[in-house]
Parts: sequence; C-alpha cells; structure tokens
Amino acid sequence: MNKKKVVFIPIVSVSLNDNLKKFLDKLISNNKYKNKSKLIRDAILRLQQSPDFSNMDAATIDFFTPLTKKIIGNMIIVVPNDINILKKLNKIENNYSDQIVSKNQQFYTNNPHNTFFMVFEGSLQDFRSIVVEINSIKEIKNFRYLIIN
Repeated sequence: MNKKKVVFIPIVSVSLNDNLKKFLDKLISNNKYKNKSKLIRDAILRLQQSPDFSNMDAATIDFFTPLTKKIIGNMIIVVPNDINILKKLNKIENNYSDQIVSKNQQFYTNNPHNTFFMVFEGSLQDFRSIVVEINSIKEIKNFRYLIIN
C-alpha cells in the first residue's frame, strides 16, 4: 500500500487597506497571476534574491529591527478638505504630539485636498502604530512614509 506524503503549507493572513488591495488586484490582472498568494510568494522570493538578502543566511537575518530602536520618519499625507477627516487626523496627531517634531500643512485654493508633511522622532513601535492609525482613515487619498535611520 502506497502512502502519500502530505505537505502542509502554513497559511499567512494579512490585513490590507482598500488602496493596497486595489493595487494587488491590478498587479494580478496585469501580470496574469491566478491569485494574491502567488503574487505575494513571487514578491517575497524576489526580495530574498535581492542583493540585500541574497548573501545572508536566512537563519541569521534579523527581519525585525528592535521595536524600541529610535528612528526619524517622514510622512506625507493627502486628505480631502473635509472637517470630519481632518478631525480624525488631528486626533491621531494629538496622540503622538511628543513624537511629531515638525508639521507643515498645505491648503490649496481651487483644490479639494490638503497635504500634510510630518517629521516623527521616536521608537519604531510608535512609528508603526501611527502609520497603522493613519492608514485606517479610509478617505485618505495618498499616504507615504520613509524611515530615515
């Protein structure tokens, strides 16, 4: 009697905002992927083969920088000029007022959007938290961030 070996592949679940989901859907349709899993697998394999990771042993790579590490991060946020959305953003800013060391707001006439530039200085964990909170505002038109160090 032949016994077949069963291979279990772990299931990984991720949460994505609507913009990232739409972006993945567009990549899937443009690149002829069957589903998101295959696209994400290919992306991770490409990352593994990039010069930054290719010469490292997988067991020695520290994928997770200590969350207590102090960083400087920049954020650019584009939101509609709507009082309710601005209140949501302002509430988040107030929660991180000790870490937001600089903020610049651009209000344009004849433009329905506002642009915010923020400099964040604090722990990586706090930066991740503010990024998640800002991303949770569904009405955001564009959000970019960069960790400087």
